[in-house]
Amino acid sequence: MLEELFRNGTLEMSASPVAGLAADLRWIDLLPNRILALVSVTLLVLSLRDLFLLIPHLLYCYDRSRGAEALEHSLGMARLRNGLAIAYILPFGLILDRFAVLRPAFWDAIPPAWSAAATVWLVSAYALVRTICYLLFRPRRLGAEAAATLHHNLYNYLFLALPLMLLLTLVWTMGQLPEALAGTVLRWILAIVWAFGILRSGQILRAYRSGLSTFLYLCALEFLPAALLVAVVVYF
Repeated sequence: MLEELFRNGTLEMSASPVAGLAADLRWIDLLPNRILALVSVTLLVLSLRDLFLLIPHLLYCYDRSRGAEALEHSLGMARLRNGLAIAYILPFGLILDRFAVLRPAFWDAIPPAWSAAATVWLVSAYALVRTICYLLFRPRRLGAEAAATLHHNLYNYLFLALPLMLLLTLVWTMGQLPEALAGTVLRWILAIVWAFGILRSGQILRAYRSGLSTFLYLCALEFLPAALLVAVVVYF
């Protein structure tokens, strides 16, 4: 009897996935993004005290070129800054992915669920290439502290850009503003911060090298890693 009862049943639900379902998912709906966002928020909350301790030193870096040297001279603050730099790679990469600030052509081959992790990896790769350039092209007759100042100088300015990026993320998320506009604003913030960091790095180098030598070292230490990142985004 039971077999006869269910033999002529019909399937009302489509046997194929519903078209467009994946496209309707928001960034935060993806499980890997939720996990990474939770870890990121945890890191930010745990590091708030350290960030507040660093802020006066970071503001001094903006105000004076010797601010970076003073920060590097303080061993405790320098270690604090370096530790935070590692922790902040994750939230920084998540913001870039959330608003598609970095989108190489090959990103289409990456599943949406792993796009954020791939962006964090891309940011980490840029930092690694930049470190390799400093190891290869470090200016001669430059003391260890001055070389460390030059290496870490750019990160001093990115630190203060991150809270602004987080604020913009909150405004855009709560206000439901166009994400394309958010991506453009974030690109401008990063471009301005990077240019300011390069200016300060040039001033640091200028105290030890001639004008032409300063420019050549900036090309090897800063412009080369940035050019490689731009090449990956634009041509690959």
